[in-house]
Amino acid sequence: MNLLAEATGKLRLLLEGSGCEDGIVTLRRNPDTPRCQYERGVCIEAHFGGGYGQVMTNFPIQATTRISFMYGSTLQSAEERTAALAILNAAGGFLCLARKLHACRAEEYEPCLMGLHEVTGALRVACIGSSPVISHEFATQLVEDPELADIILVVANGAIAESTTSLIDHYHGKKRMIFLGPSFPGFCSLINSEHWCPYGR
Repeated sequence: MNLLAEATGKLRLLLEGSGCEDGIVTLRRNPDTPRCQYERGVCIEAHFGGGYGQVMTNFPIQATTRISFMYGSTLQSAEERTAALAILNAAGGFLCLARKLHACRAEEYEPCLMGLHEVTGALRVACIGSSPVISHEFATQLVEDPELADIILVVANGAIAESTTSLIDHYHGKKRMIFLGPSFPGFCSLINSEHWCPYGR
């Protein structure tokens, strides 16, 4: 199952008949925004309805579009997945489905990381996507094969890269999966998945 397509389908049902699906969404880079410690890449912001959501990506697109561009799409390209995640977050904020849409401040990195350690305990962890912080801080319990993991952590580039999106679709619902950082709040609220961003703004 394509989880991004599932999330956009649920958003479509929520917005049906409201006219919001025809509202303009502007996607633009913001290199100056606070960054999540778990994520790497360029911040893309989706501005919609007076607010904005964001996603960290290695595919720094800029565009003006509508929410409805996602409707019926399988979101096969990395650029489409980048846009979809950012728009889902912005729309989730607009609909009050998600509150924490932006990264925390650097002084909150340590308590956030300590909290994540408490959640994972001594369990085996796999990470879908590349995160130097996760690789370093969870080195003693990190496994490469998600099949061997007790908990799967997902960072934004793992949900965007073609080589890893299928892993998320495959293991979602089969293993405990935690999506990390401000790239996922709207998406997670729509598919009822666990989201970790306790100090997000």
